[in-house]
Amino acid sequence: MKRRAFFLAALAAAAAPAFAREERFERGLLWRVTRKGQAPSHVYGTIHEPDPRVAEMPASVSATFERSRSLMVEFLPDTYTEERFLEAAMFLDRQTLEEKVGAEDFARVCEQLAPIGLAREFINKLKPWGALINLRRSPAGAPPSLDAQLIGQARARRMPIAQIEGVEEQIFTFDECPLESQVALLKHSLAHRDELIELAAGTVSAYLERDLAAIWRLRERFIARYPEVAAHQAIMTKRVLHDRSVVMAFRMQRELRRGNAFVALGALHLYGGEGVLALLEGDGYRAARVY
Repeated sequence: MKRRAFFLAALAAAAAPAFAREERFERGLLWRVTRKGQAPSHVYGTIHEPDPRVAEMPASVSATFERSRSLMVEFLPDTYTEERFLEAAMFLDRQTLEEKVGAEDFARVCEQLAPIGLAREFINKLKPWGALINLRRSPAGAPPSLDAQLIGQARARRMPIAQIEGVEEQIFTFDECPLESQVALLKHSLAHRDELIELAAGTVSAYLERDLAAIWRLRERFIARYPEVAAHQAIMTKRVLHDRSVVMAFRMQRELRRGNAFVALGALHLYGGEGVLALLEGDGYRAARVY
């Protein structure tokens, strides 16, 4: 019943004037979240790009984290979850990646994944979404992500750490995406690799300016240039961003009720009228930008 009540609240929030919420949640990475009767908590938008420009947390964010009681992140990796995710990303029958994407694109995948040490035989057993994720893996020697830094610091301080999603939910997000869309998006990524590298650099620059709306616009402009994959992009956006934001906003309330929590998740989950901040406000919270 509580979960149903939350979703009804989210629907009501969606019916409110969207422009007002979007304007409020266009800029800012660190937000103070309050509700009557609960101690304040904070929500911080991270970025997953392996760029040294975002390797260090701003001083105000670090200070807020130091004062927090607990940490909540999207996902807590460990040996089992990494092995389980890898298993799910592979065909366990006689299907191959080469037969799904064709010999030419398969050769491109092998070429682009060679620097991270993946053998051709291994790559050929990857599902298209598994290949896509590996294309975005951090190169050797890249600085640890902001999420990894937070987890490491929290463990050093013996802070309670919670995760929003389990490994099976993360697998479901990708595995239930239609195979046709997986193939189309993989082929598109291979064909436009240089543009995607440029997009990632622009995203980091916008992130450093704390401009969530700019990150969204960069992404939308790139998608608009290729209408042939727009429908597939829309499927992935719904599954990876919007659907997960609803789950995140619901589950983080467990820690928010305890108060003085620090919640870290991808910055685009904060943006606009469908982001976690707007959803939280629809359920009675108030979000105020700190940084």
